[in-house]
Formats: sequence, structure tokens, C-alpha cells
Amino acid sequence: MSSRKVPKVEVLTFKDCKKAAKTLYNAFNDDDVDRYLSRHLEDQPELKKKCDLLLFEAYVYSLMLKGIVVGVKGEDSENKDCFETVATWSTPDTGTIEDYLTMLRSGFARLAWMTGAEGRRRIFHDLFKTLADNADDIMSADPDGENLFTLVYLGTIPEARGKGNVRATFEYMFKNYIDPRNSISYLESSALRNIPIYERFGFRAVADEWLGDKNAPVDKARMDVMIRGPQGKTWKYLEATRKRREYEIPECSQLK
Repeated sequence: MSSRKVPKVEVLTFKDCKKAAKTLYNAFNDDDVDRYLSRHLEDQPELKKKCDLLLFEAYVYSLMLKGIVVGVKGEDSENKDCFETVATWSTPDTGTIEDYLTMLRSGFARLAWMTGAEGRRRIFHDLFKTLADNADDIMSADPDGENLFTLVYLGTIPEARGKGNVRATFEYMFKNYIDPRNSISYLESSALRNIPIYERFGFRAVADEWLGDKNAPVDKARMDVMIRGPQGKTWKYLEATRKRREYEIPECSQLK
């Protein structure tokens, strides 16, 4: 019998915001999407770090306001500057996080000033618009497409990987929020290596999307949209959407 301790997942609150953001910063500091968003600041490393951290703080705060943020704090978390794992979700009731008051309260407005004109283009046009347009296009096939939980970020710091935190986090959300509402789950994987991981929890890759020019040698970022149908079933519009989007399923996928 295994003696491994089951990770404790809990809903995070506003007092946890900065630690949750630092968790995501530590988890995604080598991620193509987040590099793309602040690539124009690579010659200003201190400013780049401030903007990267503020981006995560703004996402965490806005989804604490209008969605759900959960995490595994880990042992002795009160004496550390981050947690082990954090997941930020929008819900069927979230609506937009781009309204004026949310943008101001969360820090997105301050980020828009700090990151400059090029950063504003990358974040508020390339990222926000690309994700929204693709989600609208993909989910338009489903009459129940608004009954949707979207995983915005899920990050685990390197030293906590392999402890079962990701599984515990998904199971917590499915049991307490998603499955009781018979909802669809949606995410964008920014790393191909994560596709088989998400497949373990019922997600199937359905389409790709790009920030920047997909043919550019460096300044681009790929994401693969993955969907879990209600109660963990295969989303009924999967094959039709793949065909319509002319999606080539990555070789790493275990569920073609």
C-alpha cells in the first residue's frame, strides 16, 4: 500500500494572490507563450520580470473576482514565496475579464502602461483576441457551448512535480464544480509534451492556434486547444471540428 500523502487542494483567496502569481511565474518561465508576450523586453530583464509577474497577478486576481482559483499550497507555505500548484479557471458565469473595473482592479491596466505599445499589442490583441476568437469559433458547433469551464493556467513549480498535484487539482474541479453542472472543460496547451498528460483526464486535442506568425523562425507561440466533454466523455463535436479546422493531431498524442 502506498504511503504517499494525498495533496490538499483548496480554493485560493485574494490574500493568496501574489504567491499564486509567483507559482505560475516559476512554472512558466520557459514557456513559449509567455516568452512571446514579453519578448520585446528581453534587453530590459528587470522590466521584463516585473511585467511577467504582473501578467500572472492580473490573471489570478481577475479570476478570483470572476472565476475560480485553486491550488496546492504545500508544506510550510506560509514561509515560502509561492505555492506548489495553482490552477485558474473561468466558469460558465465568468463572462469577460476585459471590463473596465476588472482590468483596473486586477492590474491589467497597470500592465498595459508598463509593457509599452508593443506589449499591449501582444497581450491585448494577439493573446486576448486570438484566444477569444478561437474559443468562439470552436464552441459555436455546440448548442451547449456556453456551459464551459476554461482552464486558463495550470502550473506546478519544478520541485513539486511528480507529487500528484495535477491529478488532485483536476479531480477536485471535476467533482466539485464541473461534473455537477454537466459542463464542458476547455484548455489551451502551450507545450506539446503536455498533451498526453491532459489526455489522462479526458481531454482531446481539437485545434491549434498561434500567436504571431506561425512561419516565423522565433517570434511565435503555438497552443493546442483540448476539450473534455460532459462527465469526461469525448466531446461529440470533436471529429467534425478537427476536420473543419484541418487539424493535424500531434505525434505525441496517445488518443488519436
